[in-house]
Amino acid sequence: MAGGGLIGGSLSYRLAVYLLGLHSNDILASQYLYSSIINDRMASDPVFAIGIFTFMVVVAALVAAALGFLASYPAIKLREDYLGMLLLASGEFLNIFFQSYYPITGGSQGLDVPDPLAGTVATQGLRDVSVLAVVAVFALGVYLYSERVARSPLGRTLRAVRDNEVASEALGKDNVAIRRRVLVVASAISGIAGALWVLNAPYILPGQTGTFTRTVFTFYPFVIVILGGAANNFGVVVGTLAFTGITSVISQATTYIIKSGNSLPVDPNRIEPIAIGVLLILMLMWRPQGLVPEKPTTTISKARLDQLVEDLKEGESGTTGVVERPTTGQKPPNDEP
Repeated sequence: MAGGGLIGGSLSYRLAVYLLGLHSNDILASQYLYSSIINDRMASDPVFAIGIFTFMVVVAALVAAALGFLASYPAIKLREDYLGMLLLASGEFLNIFFQSYYPITGGSQGLDVPDPLAGTVATQGLRDVSVLAVVAVFALGVYLYSERVARSPLGRTLRAVRDNEVASEALGKDNVAIRRRVLVVASAISGIAGALWVLNAPYILPGQTGTFTRTVFTFYPFVIVILGGAANNFGVVVGTLAFTGITSVISQATTYIIKSGNSLPVDPNRIEPIAIGVLLILMLMWRPQGLVPEKPTTTISKARLDQLVEDLKEGESGTTGVVERPTTGQKPPNDEP
């Protein structure tokens, strides 16, 4: 997410500067002036705004996929725990590198990214609704794609690799190649999510306290998956909605406590991470399968399955023996079951 969002946002700014003919010895130092000009153009030219946004999303997906491909070589043969540690370290290195390397995102000063929804800022609440609509479209697309993959032969292969690597290799599956494909595709989707986060707040700042923080974009997704149910696309959706609702309630309660001046034994701003930690422990203790447990994936539609069952029942009624199937090219007589 960080690689896609930061690089995609940076290159979209540079593309907009180039297309508008803005010239400066240091376009990052002139970003406050240039961003105002770019956003004014986007507010008056929807085609230009859509083009810049499309460019940002595509670049974010490609950059994140490339990062996932590079990370797959040292990480692909590692077990789950070591793979997780290596990917966490790689993400932290990337964040620190962007913070220290000025030409990409302006280093520690950050960078104002072109806002494709600049035309909605004048109307109160319209921008939030617009962002929600764009994110919902992408979320629905990713969900449908994930469901289609889960019901395909590739989805069954992924389950086999997850459950028993030795058995999948014995059946001729290339576990390393399968893991690499999954890592590349998942990284591309994460890059798109990074671009959408930049759309929500069109400003990028690398670093541990910047746009993509470790807590929000690494550990909170873990909580969402555990809360909703692992290996379950619908469970992740339920977990996301439940997690968002819980954090919203906690945020409202924290704001009320601070405004009312009530004293607590802990800092009110620490209530949310404490509550999420307690929730995670309780879920792992009492319902480790999540709110929506994993179920067998159906490969055909329910209507088609019901029809096959009805055909089977009709074929079994009226016969006491084994039904002989006709050979290819022959039709059974009218009186044959």
